[in-house]
Amino acid sequence: MLDELEKYYKDNGILATSFTCANKAKCMGDCAEFTGPKSAFVSSGYEQNNLPRLLFLSLDSGSGDKNDENRLPQAVRQQEEIDRDVLSLHKHKHWYRTHELAWYVFRHFDKGIKIQEAKQHFAHANSAKCCMNKAQRKKANAELFKNCKRYLRGELKILSPDIIITQGNEAKEAIWSLRDKVISRIDEYASVIELNNQLVFWLHTYHPNNWGAFNRQRDFDKTNNVAKGWIKYSGLMHEFIQNNA
Repeated sequence: MLDELEKYYKDNGILATSFTCANKAKCMGDCAEFTGPKSAFVSSGYEQNNLPRLLFLSLDSGSGDKNDENRLPQAVRQQEEIDRDVLSLHKHKHWYRTHELAWYVFRHFDKGIKIQEAKQHFAHANSAKCCMNKAQRKKANAELFKNCKRYLRGELKILSPDIIITQGNEAKEAIWSLRDKVISRIDEYASVIELNNQLVFWLHTYHPNNWGAFNRQRDFDKTNNVAKGWIKYSGLMHEFIQNNA
């Protein structure tokens, strides 16, 4: 999968070491801190399909490594699956909350899985491939999301997810525009869609940086130390996978 993804990025001019996208100059503008495209994170377990393929689609990366080699598919896997210490992440920030939600989903399929092991099984892509490296990791300009939409369908076809969790409005809008059709709407956040001729469970979440809205959706019960919102949706995902196995 990583080789296929790298080839796709290169053929479309959005590989970190072969950045020839026609919109490069437009997106970069006068942004001195701009860094080029970064590969999706695809774990070894996701590639092997050991558990249902859970893909998070977020916004832009927030911060991009200046070294192009570090934004290639294999390098990103090394950074996130091998080198990343999940338990040292800030517990209220985007990346830890992503691992936490993945853990809630995977517990239905592997009861003994630990939160620090979820990184071995999910994938994560960004709606905008490049990064403006704004202060406080603020969201990139709308131009980047608009210009990158054309690359998402092919990327998602390679990744072939069973479950997509979108994080933030631009990710939501991207999936809405790419869906082939809506099979069923479960509630205001969850649907079953057809994407690239495949049934997919789609959950939209607020971006974790949208603290208040995200936490209402997460619905954490301090007494029992559980995220009731994620229990609800992960249960629905499990039911979907069982019914479509």
